[in-house]
Amino acid sequence: MPVDAVPDAYSFDVDADHALELVVERERDGDAEADAETVRVFEAWPSGGHAGSRLARVLDAVGEPSGDPGALDGARVALEARDGAYRVDVDGTQRLHERATPTSVDTHSLAEVAIAAGALAGSLAFFLAWTAVAWAAGPLFVAAALVLAGSLGFDAWRTRDAAWTPRLLPWAAAGAVPVLNVAVAVAYLARKAVAVDAPEDAADIWRDLLVAAVAAFAVGLALAAFDLTFPVGATVFAHAWALAPVAVYLDGRSGRHGRNRPRRAPWLAGAVVFGGAGALVYLLRTDGLQ
Repeated sequence: MPVDAVPDAYSFDVDADHALELVVERERDGDAEADAETVRVFEAWPSGGHAGSRLARVLDAVGEPSGDPGALDGARVALEARDGAYRVDVDGTQRLHERATPTSVDTHSLAEVAIAAGALAGSLAFFLAWTAVAWAAGPLFVAAALVLAGSLGFDAWRTRDAAWTPRLLPWAAAGAVPVLNVAVAVAYLARKAVAVDAPEDAADIWRDLLVAAVAAFAVGLALAAFDLTFPVGATVFAHAWALAPVAVYLDGRSGRHGRNRPRRAPWLAGAVVFGGAGALVYLLRTDGLQ
């Protein structure tokens, strides 16, 4: 919103041409059971991309990339008051999240082994569905869904990294959906590996995953053209198709695009409908081919 739209009565300075309006459910002091009070706070936007800006520091405190203010949805922040107005208390928010995650974990875990095993089981189930032992595919799909939902949820719950803190519910829920769960497992393991081993590459991980999805989509399509390799080709093709919208969605909300963030909804729809072909067009358009 234009900074001129900020109410004149707002007591805090918003030093920018535009402001970001945040709606916060404020807990009433001294009464945890009372209904929350809805307050509006305003922050300078864009923040200029500076790591030291107020908004960037708030996003960092809640474990989200600095270029994604939408990631504050559902986040818990501290407030400071002045003359009946409120704004985010940056230092208070940092302290709040330091207390909330005292047992931070930013290392690999055995849960990742379970995630990888679940992904392999899900892929094998799809492969078996095209063979003479198709009867084994159903139980294996169920087992993979249970393993992936549990292991993804557990690892997301225990992972607290300075640059990436995954949310438990979305990862666990996606892990319960056959075929999609294999793609989600691949995406999760790739992001976790970067967070732990190469945080400097975090900005490009979803683009790299998109490239992999496009390549796998093409390879799977080629293999599926021959009777001998059809089961393998169909397995690769289907999971690459599922990975394409996952990667498009995650890349679209990442900070690598800066202020020129793509409109996620149409690109996501394109990847859902056209799979790797839609992801290829997304890559060409967002990486400079206008």
